[in-house]
Amino acid sequence: MKGADIAKLVIGNTIEGKYQACSAGGMDFQEHYTVDGKIRGQERPCAQAGQWQHYQGFWKIENEKFCVNLGSERTGGCFDYVANPDGTVTRLMGGGKSSVVFQIVDGNPDHL
Repeated sequence: MKGADIAKLVIGNTIEGKYQACSAGGMDFQEHYTVDGKIRGQERPCAQAGQWQHYQGFWKIENEKFCVNLGSERTGGCFDYVANPDGTVTRLMGGGKSSVVFQIVDGNPDHL
């Protein structure tokens, strides 16, 4: 999918998913994307209840790709995306890194 197509899906909405498998120290995450290019997110250890750690970043479209910058401790860059038949979207990380699968939730239900 082109960057503009991903932007149409996520802007004004929240994505939810996992970074890495739970067994590999993965993190649950939620990110809300705003029309002015901001990302407000939160993460916590995979499949655990507890306090979320909050973070901020920004998004842009560059060379027809959807790009994210989530701060120095999180993976950012310009990525390819694939829409899956089950309604989820996959961010293809490249470089041997695990891809990230996420679902799109309408609006900002957790007030990020």
